[in-house]
Amino acid sequence: MKISYYRLKLFIGNRVIERRLKKKSSREMRSCNIEHAKSLGMLCVIKNREDYDAVVKIIDIIKSDFSIPTIKILAFYPLKDEPFFLKSRLGLDFFKVEDLNYYAFPNNVIVRNFINESFDILVDLTANKVIPLRLILHFSNSLFKVGSFSNENKKFYDLMIETDPGDYLEYVKQVFNYLKIFNKTNVSKE
Repeated sequence: MKISYYRLKLFIGNRVIERRLKKKSSREMRSCNIEHAKSLGMLCVIKNREDYDAVVKIIDIIKSDFSIPTIKILAFYPLKDEPFFLKSRLGLDFFKVEDLNYYAFPNNVIVRNFINESFDILVDLTANKVIPLRLILHFSNSLFKVGSFSNENKKFYDLMIETDPGDYLEYVKQVFNYLKIFNKTNVSKE
């Protein structure tokens, strides 16, 4: 019964996304070089301990290689069991299937704060269409949204990078390489 209810939520959430994409967005896009970013947000799916460890390593890489004051990663745990390995920590929060409302939108304070945050760069680490994360991505106030390349993703991202997002660490390294050289000559120092 719960599985079919979950699928119904995803179906309704997908319809909400399709309807919202038809409307004109008032979001102002502004590109940003990663070396000049003041805030960075990331979306990902964590299904197991390896994914969690990779995301923790990503946080450490960002803190050591870049001087970005605000780093927040929001993860979705899509399984029904309790994630014993998944712990909220500074810069990493998560939500579960139980947090989704009737159209698969995560209904909690952590997600609402993440959406309202105006990140200089928002990176989506997901390879597949994950409805709860797509809703967050769509409603986000972020200035510059980055994700993997596909024709379906054109509506969601300001910059798409054609690489395999299956391995989070490798994908993030590729994205950061592009964001280092991206818009380098047009960035003014404040």
